[in-house]
Amino acid sequence: MTNDVVDFLKAEASENNYTIFDAIYGEVCLNESKPIKQSSGAVYGIFVSSEEPIENVSELNGYPKLYPVYWGKDIAPVSRLKAHVKNYKNTGNVDLPNITEIKEKKIIFGAIMVSEYQKFEQYLHSSYPPLRGTNRPGKISQIIDILN
Repeated sequence: MTNDVVDFLKAEASENNYTIFDAIYGEVCLNESKPIKQSSGAVYGIFVSSEEPIENVSELNGYPKLYPVYWGKDIAPVSRLKAHVKNYKNTGNVDLPNITEIKEKKIIFGAIMVSEYQKFEQYLHSSYPPLRGTNRPGKISQIIDILN
């Protein structure tokens, strides 16, 4: 089962020549500074579904009534989604429960494993500005090296 967020991300990645992965693989090299060599990273989106327009954010073409709330990247996207929902301190989360514009609305998310995941996230930010978040790059993993 997929959803509109995954469909949107796959379409954008494909149209912009990013490789989409259906599995994560790699190797562990314990004698290196970044011992985990992983094939790809995840880019995720959080959208709100709304019948009324959301101020300061545009509806996505081809996905009526869907508005991007946040774009993110991570090697383990579900843990980042938990941080956004639970408002964990010192994690750079968006604090979803306290965004007034999305209260009482359906919120959906999706993630894909993609090549050059940092560049793809930057592309999404600049092409489809979200309700929250900035276009500046986030933290880079200190232990995992992304191969593609």
